[in-house]
Parts: sequence; structure tokens; C-alpha cells
Amino acid sequence: MPTFALRAALTALAAAPLLCICEVALAPPNREPTIAEDQRLLLYVKPGQLVDIGGRKINLHCSGAGGPTVILMAGSASWSPIWYKVQPAIAQNTRVCGFDRAGYGFSDPGPRPQILSDVVDDLHAALKAGAISGPYVLVGHSLGGVEARLYAQRWPKEVAGMVLVDTSPAGEGLIDEAQPGFDDVSGWDHLAAVLLHCALLAANGGLDPSAPDCKPELPRDTPAAFRKIFPQFFTAYYFADKVSLISCLYTHRYDSVDHLRLGAMPLVVLSTEHTWDGTASAWFTQSYAKVWIGMHEALAHLSSRGVHRTIEGTGHEIQLDKPQAVIDAVDEVLLQLHAGTKS
Repeated sequence: MPTFALRAALTALAAAPLLCICEVALAPPNREPTIAEDQRLLLYVKPGQLVDIGGRKINLHCSGAGGPTVILMAGSASWSPIWYKVQPAIAQNTRVCGFDRAGYGFSDPGPRPQILSDVVDDLHAALKAGAISGPYVLVGHSLGGVEARLYAQRWPKEVAGMVLVDTSPAGEGLIDEAQPGFDDVSGWDHLAAVLLHCALLAANGGLDPSAPDCKPELPRDTPAAFRKIFPQFFTAYYFADKVSLISCLYTHRYDSVDHLRLGAMPLVVLSTEHTWDGTASAWFTQSYAKVWIGMHEALAHLSSRGVHRTIEGTGHEIQLDKPQAVIDAVDEVLLQLHAGTKS
């Protein structure tokens, strides 16, 4: 997620991971309209496959059958439910697994706050221990896109294709703050302070279930079963891991993942039309939008078969605003891989 856009995340911490278009049934006058619950979210009410990676467990929500297996990697604030509009459609064609980082969703926390290399190590170990064989198609949103590239860098033979959904560049924080007109007040220092405050509240049992700074309000069509379990995910570990992971975007440690040589790997890079909220200055938003799109265009050139598309009418969570765009991108990668197998 663009760091200066994280102001929106202060009031919707998970970047609205469960935002959806509510289906409102007609109701008699003077009564509350009946909201149809979105049953797709029920997949994430319970753990999927809890895989032991050595004294702690990582959660993988898998569905469908066939190969190659698609691995869904969420952004810094989210976990597997962010893909609830996408996963069922992909599962009609192949096996697909949503991944919860340590300390997120149903996964156990790690021995320390996570950094990017910890995340990919855990994913690699979970796939092996869970007997989910590769090669894989990695689908990474925002920070998850950096993790996908890091995974491909470490285990290139295990990655057959990638879809990067409005992905962060590896040094996003440093790039953002180097732009003219960047507002320091809305930068990392402020967000880190808010998240650490949430961590302390959670650790001491004082996290207000309705606190907007610490977790988002669920949409009205969220199933009651999911609404019931939702508060349990906002632990001190979750907030500490989020701070640690975003900190990784303020170093040059992972810059090399933005310069991978992917050969002819099927690759689709999707950009949003409206990544940034209205609190940024119009000049800065317009200026940085060009930088952001340019970075995505460069990532598409990592492969000779790379494709870059801007998806109109979307915010940062393309998989929620226009899920079909992500589904189509995954299908495109799968078709290329199947065609290569047959030739």
C-alpha cells in the first residue's frame, strides 16, 4: 500500500479487507432493509489447513483441484479473506490457497515481529510441510507483491508465473518520501505510532472492539459467523508484525527483487486507477500517480511476456473493486502455462 495513502488505513486498518457491494432486498417502508449475507466469506470463518512448520502453525485456506496451484498473498494489513471475491472463481479451474502470515488470521505468531524474509520462509516451509507441490502461480497484492517477488528470487524453480496486484515497489517508503510535496505529517512516523498504540491496547486487554483506529468496521452484508470471530484477529502480534513489515519498505535491503530476470515467465501487473485518497494534495497525487504507474510498467518488463494494465474504477484493493480483473489475469497466466505444457 502506498505509505502516504495509509492515512485511510488509520480509520480502516485492514485497508477495508472485507469491503463488498451489499445486496439490499426491498423492504416495507419504515423498516430496515434486509441485507443478504455474502456466503463467500464463510470459507474463512474457520482455519483451513493448519500446517506445522516446527512448533507453530501456518494457516492455508485451499480450495479447488488441479495445477499449477495458485498462492494468494495479501497486503500488509490483510490476510486470506481479502481474496473472498476471487478465490471461488479461481478454484473452478485449479487449486488455490490463501496464505495467512504468522500473527495474521489463524496463523500462530512467529518468535519475533516479522520481516519480509521471515514471511517467505514461512510460506515456503508451509507449502512443503503441507504437501502442496509446485511450481506455483503467485498472486501478490500490495506488500504481498514484494513477498511474491522475494519468493521467486529465492526459489525460482518453484514459481511458474505471477500476478502482481497494485504491488508496492521494494523501497516504497523511501521512494514516497523523496517525492516533492510529500506530507511528513501523514507519513510513517504517525502510522507507526498509531499501530504501536493499538498493539499496547491489545496486549493489555484495552482494545475497544469499535475503535476505528485499530480495526475497520465490517460491511453490512458480513455473515454473522464471521462478524463474531473478527475481533480475535486484532492481537498485539498482528499490530507489531504490521509495523515491522511496513518498516521493510524503508530500506534498500530488498531492492534486488525489483530487478529479477524472469525470462519468459507469464507475468501480469495490475495498477489501480485511484490508489490515493483525497487527503493528499492534488498536485502530489497527480505527480506520484505517474511514478507509481511507471514503477509497475518497469516490473512488467521483468519478463519478456510481462503485461501491465491499469484497471479503471478501482482503488488499491482491485480484488475487491473489480475482482474479475484479477480472475482474468490469473486465467491468462494459467492459459499460457497450459499452452506451454502442451507444446
